Amino acid sequence: MFHSRTALALLSSAALLLALPAVAEEKHEIYTLLPNSALSGVIDPDLADRSDIAKALPTAPRDPADKLVIGWTEITLGNPWFVSVIESAKAKADEYGYELDVQVADGDPAKTSAQIDAFIAKGVDVIVMDPTDLAAAATDAQRAVDAGIPVIALGTVPDDSPVVTTVLFNPYGNGFEAGRYVAQHFGPDTQITAAAILGTVGNSTSESRVNGVITGIIYERSEQLGLGMSKEDAMLAGFNKFQELKTGGSFSYPEAKFDVLSMGVGYWTEEGGLDAAEDILTANGQKMNIILAENDFMGMGALRAIENQGYKDRITVANAADGFRVALDLVKSGDMLVTGLGSGSHTGEGVVQLIYQIFDQGFDANNLPLGSYYPSQIVTKDNADEFIDPDTSNLFFRYTVPAFRTIPELRG
Repeated sequence: MFHSRTALALLSSAALLLALPAVAEEKHEIYTLLPNSALSGVIDPDLADRSDIAKALPTAPRDPADKLVIGWTEITLGNPWFVSVIESAKAKADEYGYELDVQVADGDPAKTSAQIDAFIAKGVDVIVMDPTDLAAAATDAQRAVDAGIPVIALGTVPDDSPVVTTVLFNPYGNGFEAGRYVAQHFGPDTQITAAAILGTVGNSTSESRVNGVITGIIYERSEQLGLGMSKEDAMLAGFNKFQELKTGGSFSYPEAKFDVLSMGVGYWTEEGGLDAAEDILTANGQKMNIILAENDFMGMGALRAIENQGYKDRITVANAADGFRVALDLVKSGDMLVTGLGSGSHTGEGVVQLIYQIFDQGFDANNLPLGSYYPSQIVTKDNADEFIDPDTSNLFFRYTVPAFRTIPELRG
């Protein structure tokens, strides 16, 4: 059972996780590993200034008589998350009177590059990319900026590049909060024996969400069992255990009463999660009490597999991200344990809102971080009603787009 913690306490630790120290101290080892595909969302205390990077940003607000044209290359429309990105972006673009040219890359980096070249040839005012390959995305962005077109990314932070910023939810932070809740749910006396399902290995969003969940469990276990870890110590321990999982397929952490027996790949879909969970349960179903899923869709697939194999009373599911409406209902009913917030509609609207601020309101976006992460939040049975939108046309959760913060603002 979940013991006495307020929802505020659960959510506020995300701010602590990402807060930058006001006084310079010796950097913890975990920060020396940045950037890393499993640490997307962890902010370096020595966050580098980006104001001297040419980004082809406008120097004055645009002439309202000229229609602003956005070229948008989306990684896929293969599940409702991505569909809601584009639908919300189109709605916001219509509101501002912008033209939105959407192309879909079907997960192919070559298509992304070709679509960006087509946008450059067309002379669009700004390009939005959902990266399919991080290194290629950085090269693509440089090509656009060299042609005088600014680039905004979403979903996954590309390699160091001249993008204005990346609009996304915090993969590591949401996972961390979900992991803490998992440990609080089980309490200090119960062994946590898990399996994990990622979208794919090598993707920074996938790896960071699952690494975040593992780390959140370890940090909360340290608090419960008196292991004496600082947050950074737990982050380093979680990172190392995730590397064991990624390379060896499992890990054991007896001091924290926490093992992960298996890892599957579900390609972010419900069917992929079902397939991965079926294999996991066939091998380890009798030993486990939880599946840690990267997103709601794979988590819903895992839940189906659990029900199909008769483990519903023994194995629960925790998701690091999405806040898909169906998953919110499952969390509220107790069929799922927790999910993190990260909707497509919130992301798509945020991108277009940032474009409006830059081109129509004169917002100085020259020193935004490479990743502009939304605040980390989780949904549990206790707070689900706060996030379930009475408007049933919203396939995700109720939201407002937060302010975009510059690097000096993040430093405090």
